[in-house]
Amino acid sequence: MKLKLSGYYKLPHLTSPISFDFEDVFNTAFMKKYTRYKTFEQFLNNGRFNISDQKDFENLPEKSMNIHVAKNTKFKTWQEMIDFATDRYIKKNINRTEL
Repeated sequence: MKLKLSGYYKLPHLTSPISFDFEDVFNTAFMKKYTRYKTFEQFLNNGRFNISDQKDFENLPEKSMNIHVAKNTKFKTWQEMIDFATDRYIKKNINRTEL
C-alpha cells in the first residue's frame, strides 16, 4: 500500500500555508538527481523508518533522519533537503498570481 504524506509551505506574504504532497515535492526526477533512490518511499524504507501514517512521519526522530539524509543525499540535514525541495516545487508549480 502506498503511503500518502503531506506537508505545508508558508510563503512570507501569504496568510495561509500552501499544502503539498511529498510524492509531488520528492518526485522521481528530484530523487534521482539529489539522492541514491528513485522514490521517496524507497528513501524512507531504506532508512528503516517505521512509517504507517502521517503522524508516524511527523514524529520521525530528526537526528536519525539527518544521518540518513547526510549519508544518502546531496544534503547535510533533513531540513536542508525539505527546504530545497519545497522551494524548487513552489517555483515550478505555483501560479505567479498566487504568489
